[in-house]
Amino acid sequence: MRMTTQHSVVSAQSPMNRDHRLDARLLQIVMEESQDGVMIVDRRGNIRQINQALSALTGYRASELKGRNIGRFLAHIEDSSFFDDMMDRLWHSGFWQGDIAWRNRQETTVPVRLRVSAVLPYRGPVHLFVVQMVRTSISSLFRPDQQMESSSYDTLTGLPNRLLFEDRLSRSVTQARRHGNSLCVMFLDLDRFQMINESLGYAMGNKLLKAVAERLAQCLRTSDSVARIGADEFGLLLSDLDEGAGPIRNVSFVARKMYDALVEPVQLGSQEVAISATMGITLYPQDGNSVSELMKNASTALDHARRKGPNNYQFFSSEMTETARRRFELESSLRHATDRNELRLFYQPQIDLRTGELIGAEALVRWQHPHRGLISPLEFIPVAEETGLIVPIGNWVLRTACQQIASWRDQHITPVRIGVNISALQFKKQDLAALVEQLMLEWQIDPELLDLEITESAIVDDVERAVTMLRRINKLGIKLSIDDFGTGYSSLSQLRQFPFKTLKIDRSFVQNISTNNGDTAIVHAIIAMAHSLDQTVIVEGLETTEQLDVMRRLKCNEMQGFLFSAPVPAEVMTEMLRQGRKLEMSA
Repeated sequence: MRMTTQHSVVSAQSPMNRDHRLDARLLQIVMEESQDGVMIVDRRGNIRQINQALSALTGYRASELKGRNIGRFLAHIEDSSFFDDMMDRLWHSGFWQGDIAWRNRQETTVPVRLRVSAVLPYRGPVHLFVVQMVRTSISSLFRPDQQMESSSYDTLTGLPNRLLFEDRLSRSVTQARRHGNSLCVMFLDLDRFQMINESLGYAMGNKLLKAVAERLAQCLRTSDSVARIGADEFGLLLSDLDEGAGPIRNVSFVARKMYDALVEPVQLGSQEVAISATMGITLYPQDGNSVSELMKNASTALDHARRKGPNNYQFFSSEMTETARRRFELESSLRHATDRNELRLFYQPQIDLRTGELIGAEALVRWQHPHRGLISPLEFIPVAEETGLIVPIGNWVLRTACQQIASWRDQHITPVRIGVNISALQFKKQDLAALVEQLMLEWQIDPELLDLEITESAIVDDVERAVTMLRRINKLGIKLSIDDFGTGYSSLSQLRQFPFKTLKIDRSFVQNISTNNGDTAIVHAIIAMAHSLDQTVIVEGLETTEQLDVMRRLKCNEMQGFLFSAPVPAEVMTEMLRQGRKLEMSA
């Protein structure tokens, strides 16, 4: 007994107990002296103690609050996810802060900011929390499910921005992990939004974004979220997907519902504008377990969907990650291809269909990768266009083509004109007229030997600028061709205002022309109208003598294709010119 008594005396005097009593005394002093409202709350949310400042702030005496649950006084009690999120953060970090509405003694709400800190015990679980309360402005409070400040909302659409979207996703992942549910992150990107902005103006573009935001919000349940996470990009968060047919089918249903909601055109001023969108979709926990991983996967799926074409949605898969990795490596290497002298220019001969003579060539860029060998333009040109690298690459092609014309002249070889493709981005982003004038002077070449091939997509977005630029180039004596005619949005009547001398018929019209009467009729109409405008017509992709016979019968002027030659390196093209190669044709 004496040993037990002695042990009790020793325990009462131990440093741990002395420190515990000292901490309690210090906490009491802090509460009494603090100008902020302070309360002590146990792990069940029951109020144990308050200070005088909190009593003055809320209108309650200490006896009216002690023993009552703090949740009875918070206006967010109806939102269970609010407390789930608060407790989750407290257990993980020991601290939570947020703006909230407090119900005072008169049953009205007072906007306050709470700072909740866990009181860490010497051993065992947390039992107590210190809650600091200060009065704040009403502007910091939103609807019950919006605990972030106004800076977390998009000012145009009123939707949450990317920061708040990620915060909500974090809370939803915590809930899904706790309850064993699935959730979905969807990224939606509006197709051709930049073109709408540039053609109709930013005010109309903003009106379109508001309309899309409203329609998307109407497609979702109250437990789901939609946010504006980019200029024309929206993020959607779908929770509790495990009911019924399963997550993938449920998400597909929502995706189709959103497409149906967007199909109705939007009235922008005097014009009706059709909406189309592309979506990337990823699922928790199937595809990822963290906010960053889900956001990255949704972005990867969206990129994949964009490459598939407008108005479609794609689910994330691990194969996309590998594709994205290879694409990133390709982009990194492509950025240095010009500096490392890895680009090559091949030439596909162009033939006069009356005489069979070689009269020109189209310059086509190739990439000789140091490790992968010759990379197809079908693989690297889309990457160049998406990243903007097509502008410096296009300028290299233009300069190299001019240099080749000068080289044939210096070798006393009669040069032929060279057609150079000008990308839409290259045409829009620089003063093309000034560039080609500089190259003409630098290489001292006949401007009629250079043929700039412009795609329809490069001129339809800003017709006035395009007309001005092309007329400046035409005055230099440089030939202009409209490339891949029939695949864009323009018509021959629109093209009359442009100084094009040549029209190139896209190869897609030629593949079945010897057996398809419809294609024959279309090509015949194009050729007839082009000739009425004094334009020369050249057809791409001729591979058979049957196709050749049809095009000659339709009075097409020129051709290029494998029937005569595939694209060849400069030295092979040079030898063709030396030999005077021709296409043998029957009478």
